[in-house]
Amino acid sequence: MTTVICPYCFDRSRASRLPYRCLMSPTGLRGGTPCDPERDDLWASFTGSAAPPAAYMKGPLFPPPRGLGQLRGGSGSGRAECPRCGVATTMRACVACHSDLPSDYCAQDSRIIALVGAKSSGKSTYVSVLVNELRHRVGQAYGAALAAMGDESQSRDREMAEDLYERLRLPGTTRPAATGFNDPLLYRLSLPRSSRQGSRHTALVFFDAAGEDLKSADSMARYTQYLSAADGIVLLVDPLQLGAVRDALPEDGGPPLPSRETPALQIAADVATQLRSHGRGGSRGRVNTPLAVAVTKTDALRPLLDPHSPLLRNAPHSGGRFDEADRLAVHEETRSLLEGWDSGALWRQLERDFSAVSLFGLSALGSPPPSDAPADAPKSGPQPVRVEDPLLWLLGLRGLIPVAKPPRDGARKGESAA
Repeated sequence: MTTVICPYCFDRSRASRLPYRCLMSPTGLRGGTPCDPERDDLWASFTGSAAPPAAYMKGPLFPPPRGLGQLRGGSGSGRAECPRCGVATTMRACVACHSDLPSDYCAQDSRIIALVGAKSSGKSTYVSVLVNELRHRVGQAYGAALAAMGDESQSRDREMAEDLYERLRLPGTTRPAATGFNDPLLYRLSLPRSSRQGSRHTALVFFDAAGEDLKSADSMARYTQYLSAADGIVLLVDPLQLGAVRDALPEDGGPPLPSRETPALQIAADVATQLRSHGRGGSRGRVNTPLAVAVTKTDALRPLLDPHSPLLRNAPHSGGRFDEADRLAVHEETRSLLEGWDSGALWRQLERDFSAVSLFGLSALGSPPPSDAPADAPKSGPQPVRVEDPLLWLLGLRGLIPVAKPPRDGARKGESAA
């Protein structure tokens, strides 16, 4: 039985219960008359927009036909004929909010990846580069394929690629929730089965919370449903927000320093509070949602890193397997750096708040933006380092990719928590 999590309101429903939406095609089969649009008040109420009434006129919904596929709890063929006009449609809709759902999204289990971080931590750039790496370098290593699902995600996916890789323009900042609803990005990740026969498909949902919405627990509450539905959370930490890092970097020739934003320690604590309030806390009070904490902009940290640091090179991904020993080396290196930067305050809090947490270090661009054009990518284009590691770790925990385990006698500090 396939359970679908709406990527907009995060309601959980059986795929077989999702209604279909008529496409209002002019090629109607019953009398040749297409269906007329109807105002969808439930969807209008959910979006909460001040758009004119005409914006909420959509194709009528109708219940899924009862048949063998539905009786068995499946999603059937994914197509159904409108009982009014007779035209087949694949468009489904959420039971709770009536948001449209691509048919291929409803055909496989979904994995919601929550992306949080203060303003200027690079969330939008990170997603753009991560998607490109999953399609190319990382996809080749794992035999994976990634495709955007639905018109909205496909359009934004093209825009992201054109802006960053063709125009060399960095993404704009994510708009706060108060100015409008931020639609998630939907992708279909296809991976080979262990038997090498056929593929397994997973829907990946990336939801980017604006940094302005993470300044307090009260403002973060609007993302509670999103966080509580997440299979994993990626928290991006901008090291240039840390006073010790700002003081240690050279004054001349160093990266431009951003204005101070919400500390990562506060964001992590507020995330844990929200998740506990929605039943994601374990018996010892630690949240059971896996948390990947990634220090970004490691290219700016080169003067502070050992030349042999694992943060300066990509993971091997040998044989299409996630290297757990390499992950532990990165975890320990990052933990050691945080120990020197904030006396280990962030890591101590993470250990006490989350039952599964791992530290990462990454660079989405490989080098800082040009000093005379801070909104541009480097002229060489993005040359990312380790952007895929947090997501692959989360997928490995769910058994979606193979993991190469380290030797039993290679346990290190932090391994039990990570």
